[in-house]
Amino acid sequence: MILTETAGTSDPSGLDLAPLKRIHIVATAAILGGAALDGYVLGIIGPSLALASTEMQLSSLNQGLIAASALIGVFIGGLIFGNLADRYGRRPVFAWNLAAFVVLSLLQYLVQDMWQLVVLRLALGLAIGVEYAVGTAVLAEFSRRRGRGVLLGSFALAWQIGFSVAFFVGMAYEGDNWRLLLASSAIPAAITFLLRLGLPESPMWLKARGREQEAEDIVRRHFGTGYTIPTIALEETHPSPVELFRHPNWRAHLYAGLFWFCQIGPFFAIFTFALPVFKSLGIESGLTVDILLNGLQILGAVFGLWLLHWLTRRSFVISTFAIMFVLLLGLGLLPDAPTWLVVSLFAGYMFIAPAANNMQFVYPSEIFETRIRSTGVGFAAAFSRISAAAATYLLPVAMQEYGVSATLLIMAAFPLVGLVVSLVWAPETKRAQLR
Repeated sequence: MILTETAGTSDPSGLDLAPLKRIHIVATAAILGGAALDGYVLGIIGPSLALASTEMQLSSLNQGLIAASALIGVFIGGLIFGNLADRYGRRPVFAWNLAAFVVLSLLQYLVQDMWQLVVLRLALGLAIGVEYAVGTAVLAEFSRRRGRGVLLGSFALAWQIGFSVAFFVGMAYEGDNWRLLLASSAIPAAITFLLRLGLPESPMWLKARGREQEAEDIVRRHFGTGYTIPTIALEETHPSPVELFRHPNWRAHLYAGLFWFCQIGPFFAIFTFALPVFKSLGIESGLTVDILLNGLQILGAVFGLWLLHWLTRRSFVISTFAIMFVLLLGLGLLPDAPTWLVVSLFAGYMFIAPAANNMQFVYPSEIFETRIRSTGVGFAAAFSRISAAAATYLLPVAMQEYGVSATLLIMAAFPLVGLVVSLVWAPETKRAQLR
């Protein structure tokens, strides 16, 4: 199905201009709950592996494979389920995905060997891929235009909170049952699943599929009378991933995956294996340091929301890529510098990287139009996971073979590429009406 938005000014009674309604709050809670769950699932693997490595006699390659398996699942899930959500609806994919989270989380408690864990983490990655592909699309389609960027950026803040909570849970846990740590993600998954059951189908998606009466019924029931969905002209074909690159806006479509690719490669690798990285840099990883660094990440994510409000999208990505490059380059060139300098550089990265991550959940949803939004966001999320999985899998090996200095210099190449690509291709989408 191909659709074309009609030209003209935005309707003063348009859906995205409605005042704050209960549906806005429900959608935000249901989606940001999923984001926090994603962060928790990906974050809890670090402390779990620290316990499992001895019992299961895991090599550095084994640990890298387990840590990367969920990210590989995100790659597959983003590609498949984003397109399914564009074809068959946001809600069927979006709501029942959480049931899979609950079941898969509990199954981790029964793991007996490495390959069982790899398979389950891969399957959890598929579910996380749904969240990235469909969650931000749903949030964008239910959001108000005013403050939409900050709201979408809150996906990253919620993710960071979930990731940090997992770190603290792992740190506070005094037992040796790493399976219990992994299975604990079933609790937030069940809560979020219940929230999702009250969320209707996206009216924008229904109208894009020609189901105007259903769309109008949902608008009337949840928003009230007097609000309209943008006028859409329809042709009877279905979107496909190939269409993303046959589109006149193909450079922006490709960029949506490229900038994400360059942001999260070093982020996931360094944060998943934070303890050995700290040790190699001569940083003592005690309770106080761990709390301060995790607090920095959350503050960084909040700071990123402030930047989203005040900076243009281009200025945001260009400036954050430049800062991350300088910080990682400094760490790579000066691993034996005085402790205060190494800690300052690392703390700077721990602050700026989560701030930069806010854009991952804003740019793609604004770049892709309604009919291909989930397909496009799914592609961007999937493409980004190539770097995340590769960097996470190879970081412990690279540190063992080449040392921390060379490894961090390799990590610095990611934001450098992101900076160059952003200078050339980054579009400006701030305050634009969703198409």
